[in-house]
Amino acid sequence: MHPPRKLFTLITVSLILLIIGRNLTFLPKVSSIYTKATTYNTDLLKKNIQNLIAKQKGHYSVLFVDLNNPENTLGINENMMLTGASVNKVQIISALYSLANKGIINLDQKITLQKKDIQNYGTGSLRYQKPGEIYSLKTLAQLTLQQSDNTAAHIISNRLRTQTTQDIMKDLGLTQTNMEDNKTSLSDMATLFQKIYYKKVASPALTKELLGFMKDTEIENRLPQQLPQSAIVYHKTGNGVGFVHDVGIVKDGDNAYFIGVMSADVGESEKEAQETIATISKQIYDFMKTQE
Repeated sequence: MHPPRKLFTLITVSLILLIIGRNLTFLPKVSSIYTKATTYNTDLLKKNIQNLIAKQKGHYSVLFVDLNNPENTLGINENMMLTGASVNKVQIISALYSLANKGIINLDQKITLQKKDIQNYGTGSLRYQKPGEIYSLKTLAQLTLQQSDNTAAHIISNRLRTQTTQDIMKDLGLTQTNMEDNKTSLSDMATLFQKIYYKKVASPALTKELLGFMKDTEIENRLPQQLPQSAIVYHKTGNGVGFVHDVGIVKDGDNAYFIGVMSADVGESEKEAQETIATISKQIYDFMKTQE
């Protein structure tokens, strides 16, 4: 009679421990460990984007990288080298902040605007200022990214020298960027933005400042256009004859990802290209929300 009684007691104690154990905070819960899949399928998303750009004039390069799970990517012609236009201002200011981080350059240094500095075309407010006005390097950096100011970028680029910027980009791992010819690829831009985001270019304080210059810029009609206000977008646009770009990082809640869309040979369909970039941005944003 004793063995059955012992067995019954053992089963009873095991059940009690199991019930209690489910409520013990120090025991791991399976549901809390696997709250988000580490990988996901982007095939349908990629197909939808391919169908969209197939209807557009010109050629497109697209790249998406989930910063929380960098192995999750979506690329379409992401290694294609294209004219960067004003996208290269991210390289210029990143080089500036890299040198400032090393103490080689003082961002508070004052620069006097010279007549020869003024680039009388495109975007930015400095082209309308009179020579003799004084600006700090930090202010010029802010104007370069927030307004895409060509004069500010010209002053900083000349001060750094093109080869210096090129060397810094090479050290950061960019292999498809040519500062002299203003060529780059989305693969390189993804590398650079991730280096910035993860504070590999500058200190936490300088990184916050640098990213801040790319938030709420004067050109918000592409990557941020269709996104909700909760989405924070650090980005840089580029425009030229026949090409329209926007590259950057989108952050909303726990989601953070790089997204870049560059186009070429769009002819006079620049407005359509802007709308296409905005639509791709929204498709990727919606996809990421489904992964939460």
